[in-house]
This record gives sequence, C-alpha cells and structure tokens, in this order.
Amino acid sequence: MKRAITCALTALLVWTGHAAANPFRLDDSQSHTVPPTVQMEWRAIAPGQPDTGMEAWVRVNVRIATREWVGRSGRIYMVLPRDQASTIEVSWTTQGRLLPGRLVSGDRALVYAGVIASETLEDQLLVRLRSAADWNSPSRRLNVHFELDTD
Repeated sequence: MKRAITCALTALLVWTGHAAANPFRLDDSQSHTVPPTVQMEWRAIAPGQPDTGMEAWVRVNVRIATREWVGRSGRIYMVLPRDQASTIEVSWTTQGRLLPGRLVSGDRALVYAGVIASETLEDQLLVRLRSAADWNSPSRRLNVHFELDTD
C-alpha cells in the first residue's frame, strides 16, 4: 500500500518494507489510506498519571494481490519492521474478511489463515496508531507490509 499517512508530529504510514525469513512478500500496492494524512494527538491524561503519549486513527482500504496463491492454504501476516524511532503500537478492527489484531514495531500479526479463494483479498481496517511520549519526530514513515507463509 504505498500510501502515506502523515501524523504530525507527523508519522507516515507506508504499507511497504522488507520481508522476514522465507515468507512470500505480497503485493498490496492497490491499498490506500483514508484520509491520506492524519495528525497524531496527545492522549488524554488523567490527573496524577504520567504522560500517556500520542495517538491517531486512520482507515485503510486493503487490497492484497493473491492470484499466484489461489487454491493454496496459508497464513497472511501484517508486518511492522522496527525502525530507529520510538516504538509504535498498531491495532485495528476489520469488516470481517481479515482478522482484527495488534502489533508493535518489530512484530508481525496474523490477519488471515486458510485457503486463498480469490485473486485479491480485500477488507477495510480501522487503524489506531499509538506511540509513547518520546515521539519527537515531525515526520515518520512506518513500513507496514503483508507476507504469506504457505502450508
């Protein structure tokens, strides 16, 4: 999904990156975010509690090309590689085709398991981005992508 979400203290959420050991990198270049930019905001602080960090919400229309894998069984993961900046937590709900979930920088999370029945896998995610109070970048790119492990 080579689209960017700007969060300012602006984080750019780009659905692209590098693959881990042996899974197949899936083409999600037809995916896009709505809106294309979003601003990070400070989370509410309860009296007497420390800084809680920043948060933003964005909708992602996911479209993953699965033509090569139709009829095969496998697991699809969303991957968020670790970068040099503060840790980001990504959590999402779905419209039902993909699994809801949560991941943090450096992790991957299962979003689909089973037989791949069509040439594209589509869903709409409502994504919450969260960071600690140490977020200090005016611009940030998060390299999220999808990968497949076949059975």
